[in-house]
Amino acid sequence: MRPARRSLAGALAGLSALVLAACTVGPNFHEPAPPTATGYTNAVDDINQGPVRAAIGEKVVADWWTLFRSPDLDRLVRLAVADSPTLAASRARLEASREAIAAESGNLMVDATAGARREQANLGAFSGGSFSSLSIPGFPKFPTNPEFNLYSVGAVVSYNLDLAGGQRRRVESLRATEEAQERELDAAYLTLTGQVVAQALTIGDANIQIGYLDDIVANDESDLAMIRRAHAAGGASAADVAAAESQLAQDQGTVPAQKQRLAAARHALAVLLGKTPDAWTPPNFDANTAGVLPTVLPVAVPSELVHDRPDILEAEAKLHAAVADVGVSTANLYPKITLNASLNQDALTPQTLFAATSTSWNLGIGLTTPIFHSGQLKAKQREAQANAQAALIDYQVTVAKAFGQVADILTSLAHDNETYADQTRALEAAQTKVDMMRRAYAMGGISAEQLLQAERQWRRTRLMLSQQGYSRVGDAALLLLATANVPPGAAAGLGPVAAK
Repeated sequence: MRPARRSLAGALAGLSALVLAACTVGPNFHEPAPPTATGYTNAVDDINQGPVRAAIGEKVVADWWTLFRSPDLDRLVRLAVADSPTLAASRARLEASREAIAAESGNLMVDATAGARREQANLGAFSGGSFSSLSIPGFPKFPTNPEFNLYSVGAVVSYNLDLAGGQRRRVESLRATEEAQERELDAAYLTLTGQVVAQALTIGDANIQIGYLDDIVANDESDLAMIRRAHAAGGASAADVAAAESQLAQDQGTVPAQKQRLAAARHALAVLLGKTPDAWTPPNFDANTAGVLPTVLPVAVPSELVHDRPDILEAEAKLHAAVADVGVSTANLYPKITLNASLNQDALTPQTLFAATSTSWNLGIGLTTPIFHSGQLKAKQREAQANAQAALIDYQVTVAKAFGQVADILTSLAHDNETYADQTRALEAAQTKVDMMRRAYAMGGISAEQLLQAERQWRRTRLMLSQQGYSRVGDAALLLLATANVPPGAAAGLGPVAAK
């Protein structure tokens, strides 16, 4: 074997040994252990009181809003998922993070070069310039630097051996960032579905409230007409008439607020779908189309919640990225070795550009090692370590907040049940009183004014029960949303929700 070939073989063997010995420095990420808790609330909390209960451990429905069994609501949510500009923006950010991974994943770089240029040859220290025009009798004239065309084409190859694994850690960090972006998209999906359901329920409740308030106003108008007749006959005072007029005006004043609430919910739904309020009108939900309250609300167990909630998974992915960044900063403390090679074809004429005599090449190894950076690289490593510690704390806080949210909704739902039961008993008592007053009025035992007052009280109690029912439905929706997971591909516009 020729000495040059033996040297090349030895160099390649040495490089192979370096590649095989390459390692990835920095800490490895390990998924945080799931919580050991079996429940969400403490022993003194009131939970699962009443007909609407939470079933911890039952299968969580991905399309959580379908438990309300409203076809209109289901169609609206699916339309929002398909048309939402918020989700479209999140999808674009996710695509950008994926392209960032593609940009960083390759160690091998190959670039093509080509060009044609005009050059001037340097023939000596006294050639060209002002000497080219100097003429001395008896001496030859100084030569000029000739000009010529140079054509070239070639390729440059560079390969980073990544001995310390800095490039691999960088790609790992970017993949974790992509995962965080996916979970952010999932969170945006759940937020959107929650907002759509909330606005739809608000429309339904506002319509119900307006109907009940119109009934109360009609009752006030009957009272006022009766008192005016009594005043004309001398049986009621002017103060009685003024009091009835004041009550009518007061109750009439509550209707515009509900109408504004209705309009605002409609406008909000249009915006959620990326439309202007004048270009789209949502369904007009009411007591018949808004759906029914589920009696059983499935809730994930704590150990599964951390694997289902997008905000927890996003915090975990950010922690992973921060840990990988520690590896990147650690790898920067080690030498970097790069293999470089180039192949060029250079000629004075295009016809000879690809001739064998026009070929030139080089092969080399580049070594870069940090020597003196005034502590900059170590400081960057400590910065990355501190960021990883902060990301761990952020993850722990996110888990704690998620558990606290579920606990709050569980106790709120129990108190909703309790208050709803109290209001139901109050309405039943008011109804009994009205029935008794009607019988007494028929026998002449009470006045018409007394009967109307009893009926007004019954209507007000019915209104309060309706308001409490809306609160209970809202808390039920929040509980389903708090533990729901996202169907695969749904947030990205590829899953079953968007396809329907």
